[in-house]
Amino acid sequence: MTSRFGQCAEFSVLSKQRGAISLTFVMLLPVLLAVMSMAVLFSMYTQALVRAGQASDAASIVCAYQQQGSSTMARNYLDYYRPVFVPDAVPASSQMDTQNGCHVSTQYSFEPLMPEVLPAAVESGKQVHASSVSTSRLVASVSSQPTEFSLVLDISGSMVKKLPQLKQIITDVIEDINSLNSQVRFSIVPFQTGVTVKDAPWYSRSLNKAKCVDGLSYTAGRWDPEKTVDDLDSPAATLSMRDVTPGPWLDRCSETATILPLTGDLSQLKSYVAELKTSGSSTASYQGLIWGVRTLTEKWQQEWEVEALHAIKPAQRLVLFTDGKDSPRYPEYLDELIEADLCNVIRQDLGIEMSFIGFGVDDSRLEQFRKCTGRGDLVYDANNTADLEAYFRSALQLETSTRIVLGK
Repeated sequence: MTSRFGQCAEFSVLSKQRGAISLTFVMLLPVLLAVMSMAVLFSMYTQALVRAGQASDAASIVCAYQQQGSSTMARNYLDYYRPVFVPDAVPASSQMDTQNGCHVSTQYSFEPLMPEVLPAAVESGKQVHASSVSTSRLVASVSSQPTEFSLVLDISGSMVKKLPQLKQIITDVIEDINSLNSQVRFSIVPFQTGVTVKDAPWYSRSLNKAKCVDGLSYTAGRWDPEKTVDDLDSPAATLSMRDVTPGPWLDRCSETATILPLTGDLSQLKSYVAELKTSGSSTASYQGLIWGVRTLTEKWQQEWEVEALHAIKPAQRLVLFTDGKDSPRYPEYLDELIEADLCNVIRQDLGIEMSFIGFGVDDSRLEQFRKCTGRGDLVYDANNTADLEAYFRSALQLETSTRIVLGK
């Protein structure tokens, strides 16, 4: 049984403990308020920062998609994502850059709650700023199945005004292809009266020197269409190759525009195209056609020492471009080769799809090409640069997809 004196002593101790707790609470209250205020401030800042990032990302993507931007557009997105504690007036900026895409910067500013209890290090009473910057670019890329192209290009003198346009179109197509895409390879065969090789591994006479090589075969000194077709995919060692060394006064082939074998090096392709120049005054498209085929077939890829990249044979396409008729000295050569079944051998036996682009050529030339392809939709009649670019892309049958890249 507890005595009255004991009860009084216990009550006195409890009172002292309560007083100590109250005093401790009062002393810690500012610290607790400061901690709570900092937690609220951190939460507000984090939310403002996230919302600013969402606003800048959305604004930059729309800017890139539409290929135009404005501060008004960015402000609309800032208003949409604005947290409730941020005032209506929010600063924003947006600008278009043709090389780097759309660059959008956003910012939310707000005053912290309970600024009087914030630590002095936070500079209580001043505004807090949450900023974000986003950049988006519209990127065109080419997706395709494994495909090998031979571009057979007329570089005769009549092309002097058209060649720069053609080079730009080819460069634009190449730039649309992802540099990491190993699915697409190109060879380029420039021609005028003939075609040129240099340092061809299958022809020792071209070592360190350019040679005009004749793609025709001969019987008893006369050119033979049937034998030419039979020899189309024959190894180089079995051919009785005729050649001429090009020169400034000999209208046979270019001294500098040599055959470029199949390559997937897009930088090399663009550099090669940039260096193309017109040469000579005569045109012999059948030479370009023959040698274009000889950059694609499996046997001739081995002759060029080109590595096969795919276990399954890729799709192969040959695109021949010219702006006129073959020269009068070779008026019937292509017709005779067609009659000797050259085009059917290319399409059916070798599996190469052909397309022809005529730039301002006459109807008889187009009909000649249609007869070779067997399909009218693979022959294009271009009369201006816009047509030429559209037809060139159609002939390549490359599927271009557009994507938006967010970030630098």
